[in-house]
Amino acid sequence: MFTRYLITVLPAGERLPHPVTAAAVVQRSLPGHTVYIETLNEPDDDKPDHGLQIEHNDPACLVITEGYLIPNAGNGLPHSGIYNQIIIDSDAGEVRLHNDTFGLLACYFAQDGGALRVSNSLRLLRRGGALGVDELGVAEMFLFGGWTPTERIIVRDAQRMAAGMQYRFALGSARPPVATRLTSTWTTVIDEPVETIVDRICDLWNRALATHFDPIDTPIGLLLSGGLDSRMVAGAAAARGKQLVGLTFGDLRSDEVQIAQQVAAVTGAQWVPSGLDEDFPFERLAFDRVNRVHETMYNLMWDANAPLLTAHGVRHFSTGATFETIFGGQKDADKRRRLLKNLRQAVLGPWATGPATAAERDAVTDAIQGIGRKRARHYASLLAEPYRSLITDSLPAAEREVAERVALIAASGPITAAQIRERFDSEHYQTHYSRNQERQLFSHGTVVLPTVDRDLANYLTNLPAGMKYDHALYYRVIRRLYPQLAAIPVPNLGTSVDKSQLQIELVRVWQIQRRQRLTTWVNFSDWMRLGDNMAKYERLFLEQDHFFDGDAVRAFFKDVGDGRRGIYDGGETTGFLNLAYLLDKQRLER
Repeated sequence: MFTRYLITVLPAGERLPHPVTAAAVVQRSLPGHTVYIETLNEPDDDKPDHGLQIEHNDPACLVITEGYLIPNAGNGLPHSGIYNQIIIDSDAGEVRLHNDTFGLLACYFAQDGGALRVSNSLRLLRRGGALGVDELGVAEMFLFGGWTPTERIIVRDAQRMAAGMQYRFALGSARPPVATRLTSTWTTVIDEPVETIVDRICDLWNRALATHFDPIDTPIGLLLSGGLDSRMVAGAAAARGKQLVGLTFGDLRSDEVQIAQQVAAVTGAQWVPSGLDEDFPFERLAFDRVNRVHETMYNLMWDANAPLLTAHGVRHFSTGATFETIFGGQKDADKRRRLLKNLRQAVLGPWATGPATAAERDAVTDAIQGIGRKRARHYASLLAEPYRSLITDSLPAAEREVAERVALIAASGPITAAQIRERFDSEHYQTHYSRNQERQLFSHGTVVLPTVDRDLANYLTNLPAGMKYDHALYYRVIRRLYPQLAAIPVPNLGTSVDKSQLQIELVRVWQIQRRQRLTTWVNFSDWMRLGDNMAKYERLFLEQDHFFDGDAVRAFFKDVGDGRRGIYDGGETTGFLNLAYLLDKQRLER
């Protein structure tokens, strides 16, 4: 059950000015204030508070929780789990809003005089507050392919709650909230020997499993790609004696899908393959419904395939969320530099890295700004006016916000350039965008992610950049914990990781030179070229003529059909379509 909600806190006696639902409203009274809780459930039912936990044990205090919160007994905030929590405390005269370490569930807020609105839906927030569109937010969502470099959103006079934060609002006041960062991720650099760090990671990982997995006595469904992150979770579930159902979608003839099958066999998982081929109908990618419910189109294959897991009795889902960013380490795009650094680590061990210099901070800033410049250059032409001009004219302001955010992250502690980029990617690209994959699973059951455990995250994000570089530390840990899984090839390496870093790197480079890379599990461009899939996808863009220029769209898809451009592009095209749907006035009332 996934619930879209709008929570409105008003002075006592005031009624909702703009109700967003016809019937599903819970009203709770506190001294001096009234709280209205409006909900829309997916799947639909007649229980107005089904997807929220509402506690009103104290007449002066109301606690509303979304998601799956795992309390940290006597050890402060944030808790573990995946959650947002709002506490309306009349005695203290305040509202406290906080979330988990990574802010995995979207949560937005807006203030209007003495009213406070909190929602997990951009549409409901706009409707409930009669709010307009933030043009820079729109531009940034386009320039960065679905996310913004700050807490700015596409709704004017509103913002997204940042990850691992607490906001304290004075009841009945229009003053901005007092914001406090609760998490200690990316604040320092831990100075310990490699073996000590490996021991500590293994201990924290097993503690996380005891907290997140051990209470589950029903099958756990895992989105199993065959890569490191999902196999780490598969190994964990097997080690804890859990019944595991692994679902792999994509080209069933690809190397990566075959590797996923090997992982399933080693972990004793029931394996459920789902082919992305000529038998997979375009309509299973429910663009309209997923956007309406989850306000995302990344990654539609998750929503399309989750019912296959529920058919096998799955009520708890897990993924490898966050591990690639917080554990995989940074790596150089330049192949030669990447090779030399890996060789250096293999022979001499990890290198020490000091706090980021001004030049290194500037390099991080420029790399992120380059994402926006590239998308403006390659994709702004797809847009109709006034959006085309808005995107290009907003690029300088978007770049300034990138620079300001990088400076803010750098000021949080004596951290390295790699940590700055890690935190930026986690809190913006992933929090705003890619973690919406997990949000889709909430419609089908409970999502449990040991990879986002608070204590584990605090440790992994503060490890030396040289030690984590290009998965080197990750490989050590998986060899220690799950040697059988380490012996299975990793798709993007073309070799297993049950060997030294030197051997891994030499095999990887050799395969690149000989062009013998393993085939990946999903090739969206190839599938789009089957049957009339491409024409159906193009039609979705042409229908959004308020946002896209028809002639430009037709020219783009002709280039795709002729092989001059690709659709499998990191989610740009689905991100653009998702933004168009969010700005569609007809869809605003859904």
